[in-house]
Amino acid sequence: MKIKFGEGEVYLREHCHLRLSEARGMVVRCTRGVLWMTVTGEAGDIVLAAGESHRIRVAGRVVIESLGNDARVRFEPSTGERIARAASAMLGSMRRRIAGMHSAAKQLTA
Repeated sequence: MKIKFGEGEVYLREHCHLRLSEARGMVVRCTRGVLWMTVTGEAGDIVLAAGESHRIRVAGRVVIESLGNDARVRFEPSTGERIARAASAMLGSMRRRIAGMHSAAKQLTA
């Protein structure tokens, strides 16, 4: 399954698990229930209650399981990635504006 970060939530039934790879930098947010996580390369396991989150710091495999009852989890890019995406979008917009002004200036001088 391919998960698009920041788009909706994943519903995990009681005692069902989800495995992720290439999740470094991603933020895992529990929005309902309780989640248990283990990340290869990170010391100890992580337990998240509704409203809590954890940023994956290593490139290891991630296993997430709902504990007790059904749970919901949201995957979000880290703050640094969000800032980089916003800056990239802003620079792209500025480039288009400058290109438009350059084109208009050429027409005036032609």
